[in-house]
Amino acid sequence: MIIPEPRERPIGQRTLYLLGISFLAVWKVLHLPVSIWWAPVRSILTNWTWGMYGVVIRSWVTRAYIDQPCVYKRPFDFFPKAEVDPKYRLSVEEIRSFHENGYIGPFDAFSESDVKSLIRVLTWKRRMLSENFHIMTDRDLHLESLHMMEFMRSPAILERAAQILGSNLLCWRSQLFFKPPGGREIQWHQASTYMLEDYLQPALVPPDRNELFQLTVWVALSSVNLENGCLQFIPGTHERIRTIQFGGPDGFYKVNFQLEFDHNPAKVFNAEMKAGQFIIFSERVIHGSGPNRSSEMRHAFNYRLVPTNVRIYPGQSHHNAMHMGQSYSLENWGAVLLRGTDEFHHNRLATLARFDGQSLAIKPTG
Repeated sequence: MIIPEPRERPIGQRTLYLLGISFLAVWKVLHLPVSIWWAPVRSILTNWTWGMYGVVIRSWVTRAYIDQPCVYKRPFDFFPKAEVDPKYRLSVEEIRSFHENGYIGPFDAFSESDVKSLIRVLTWKRRMLSENFHIMTDRDLHLESLHMMEFMRSPAILERAAQILGSNLLCWRSQLFFKPPGGREIQWHQASTYMLEDYLQPALVPPDRNELFQLTVWVALSSVNLENGCLQFIPGTHERIRTIQFGGPDGFYKVNFQLEFDHNPAKVFNAEMKAGQFIIFSERVIHGSGPNRSSEMRHAFNYRLVPTNVRIYPGQSHHNAMHMGQSYSLENWGAVLLRGTDEFHHNRLATLARFDGQSLAIKPTG
C-alpha cells in the first residue's frame, strides 16, 4: 500500500485507503512484526507517528500532517552557539528575533560580478544531465560545481548560521530557484524532517525533532521583489507543523493541497533582496513565493544545513520526491562538511575526487 498523493480522491478510493491505514494502525498498536511487510508498508509502520495516523483516519483520508509533527523547542537563552569573526557576530536580540520569527536577514555576501558569474555556470550546468543523478535536475548541483561550493562556504553565511545552529555544519541538499517570466507561485508550506516528499521515509533523523536541527540559506542571485516572486514568510509559524487538506486549486509543484492555518495577509513578510544578499530561515516557518510577473528570470538558490548529529537519508538507496515526480539515486550522494568537524560520523561525506575547472565528481566516504 502506498499513501495517496496529496490530492482529492473519490470516496471509494478513500475508503480503501482508510481501511488499509486503520489496519496498519492496529498492527502497530499490537506491536506485531514489521519485517514481514514490503518496504513501503514497513516505512509507514516505522515512521508514522500516532498523530499522523489519527488525522488521516479521522478525516477519512481528506487531511494529513504536511510532515512528521513536532513542536518548536526554543533555547533557554539566545547567546551565540559558536565563536565567530566579530564582523559577522549576531547580537542576542538578533538571535532572539530568529527564534521568535523563524528567519533572519537579509545580509550582504556577494558582489554583482560574483553572482553574474555563478548564474552563467549554473545556467549551463542545469541544462545537462546530472553527473550524480543522471537526470536533468536543479537539485544538489553543488556536488558538481566548485563555483557554487565556494559560494556556500562564504564566511558571511556560515559564521552567522553557526551562531544559531552550532559550530559543525553539514550541507545535505541544495536547490536552484530559477523562476522564469510567468513562473507560477509556490504555495504556503513548511517542513521538518522532509517526510513530506514521499510520506514514507524522513530524509533527516535528528536526536530530537522538537529542537532546531536545520537551517535553510536562500541566496538571491538577482534582485528579488514582489513583482518577480520574492520569498515570503508568515512570522512565528514555526512553532508547530500544520495539517493539510488534500486537493484544492493551488499546487505545490505536481501535487495539490491547502495548508491549514489562519492566514492574515497583513502579517506576511516579503523578503525582498538585492542580488548577492541572503536570508537564513527554518523550514518550519510557513513560507512560499509569488508568481514572476516580470519579464526577466529570477535567479536564486538555497542550501540546507544540519549539525553533524543529524542522520541524513539513513538506510536509503533512493530518495523519492513525489511533488517533483522524480526519484534520486543516492549512490553518488554525500553530505558536505562546510564548517567545523564531524564528531559523530553518522553520514557519508563527499570529498573532491576530480576537478576539471568547472565541476567536481563526488566520492562518498565514511
